[in-house]
Amino acid sequence: MRVFIIKANEAHTDYDFSLKDLPGTSGRIDLICRSLNAAFHLSHSFRKNVRVYVTFLGPPDPPKTIRFEGPRIIPRLLNPDEISTAKIIGKALKAGRELNSPTKEVEVFPGVFVSRMTFEDVVRRNVRMNLYVLEEGGKDIFEVKFPKDNVAFVLGDHIGLSEEDLRLLESVAERISIGPRAYLTSHVIAFVNIFLDRLRIP
Repeated sequence: MRVFIIKANEAHTDYDFSLKDLPGTSGRIDLICRSLNAAFHLSHSFRKNVRVYVTFLGPPDPPKTIRFEGPRIIPRLLNPDEISTAKIIGKALKAGRELNSPTKEVEVFPGVFVSRMTFEDVVRRNVRMNLYVLEEGGKDIFEVKFPKDNVAFVLGDHIGLSEEDLRLLESVAERISIGPRAYLTSHVIAFVNIFLDRLRIP
């Protein structure tokens, strides 16, 4: 299983945004939609070996985490276009309004779960995975000896991870990088998926 953990610093935590202006009204949920596309979609198929956690920390009701479980998702539910994916995210955030406990999850659609987990909660839940944080200045991914399974990657959004986040991850994750520049989250995910495909890591 491949796991991607995304911290969405400003992404809205309720369905209060306009589908006609995702970049301007949602705290960059458009970025999350593109990241989900990169995580799950191939040219003519759907990756069932991927799990994605997105922790939304923007207004009006943070935190909320949506977990996308590849083996359970019906591929036609998660289409490549941003608008339909944003609708799914919005409905999941709306379904999480009444949640109080961070440990309780609600399955909104097959394979799509919403909870009150914090970013730290998500990291702790995955601490038994082979955990990597994708950051500038990390070890070159071409020099990393990956295990044969159960790899998890932590990424920030356009704002990135804070120093506090990096301190949390320091003792549980190896810091790696795909290259010398700052790249879009969706591009990083696509690169990692292709890289793991070449290594034949499931």
